[in-house]
Amino acid sequence: MRKNIKERAAAGLCSFGLNIGLSDPVVVEMAARAGYDFIRIDCEHMLFDNGTLMDMIRAARLLDLPVQLRVPDLKQASALLDLGASGLMVPHTATREIAEQAVQATKYAPYGQRGMSGASRALNFGQYKMSDYSAWANDDVTLIVQIEDKSGLENIDDILSVPGVDMVATGKNDLSQALGLSGQNSHPDVLAAEDLVIRKALEYGKYPTLLVKNKKRLKELKEKGVLCFSLARDESLLFSSMKDKLAELRED
Repeated sequence: MRKNIKERAAAGLCSFGLNIGLSDPVVVEMAARAGYDFIRIDCEHMLFDNGTLMDMIRAARLLDLPVQLRVPDLKQASALLDLGASGLMVPHTATREIAEQAVQATKYAPYGQRGMSGASRALNFGQYKMSDYSAWANDDVTLIVQIEDKSGLENIDDILSVPGVDMVATGKNDLSQALGLSGQNSHPDVLAAEDLVIRKALEYGKYPTLLVKNKKRLKELKEKGVLCFSLARDESLLFSSMKDKLAELRED
């Protein structure tokens, strides 16, 4: 069985994930066969019907592939975790209050008050006892907070000091906008903000998880202590491959 992403980071192992926007479980299967360590389904910027999302989570579990979901709110947190999601990412975590609400929704006591169900997929439909599952689920399920606002940067110490927060992500698109530099993801101020998030994450014993698109930045982030990376969105990889192959074969 694969280690979850926190276990891999604790063991000093790098993890590489695929961000998913395409609503087809075959993408999950392809990511697993391609060797990705996890997937992250983007429910903030894309729309997934419940049936498709259930099938994608089911496919990931059957392939032993950790599946995280970036969610626009926490209303369905219990259902998504009971379906077998490995973790939730909470975008725009700008205050301690938002981080505490996320912990309440995703963690069992003593950290939170996640709803309890004894016959869910997370418990293999009753194969595990609720008392046993709840004892290790807080370590198994990953809560990722995403710092992508000025207020998130300003409140970062308060946010990362919340017990139950496991990993920390940035969002350079939104950070660039928040800093008055819309679309300038590689601007020194945006990179400095991302570096602040990394330093603070490590200071508070949280694992940073960052989007990376080239080897140069990957090397820089590794040197800063980052071990968990998402590489791209599935649509962009597919589009680039389609475009490159057409250009290659059209050459005289």
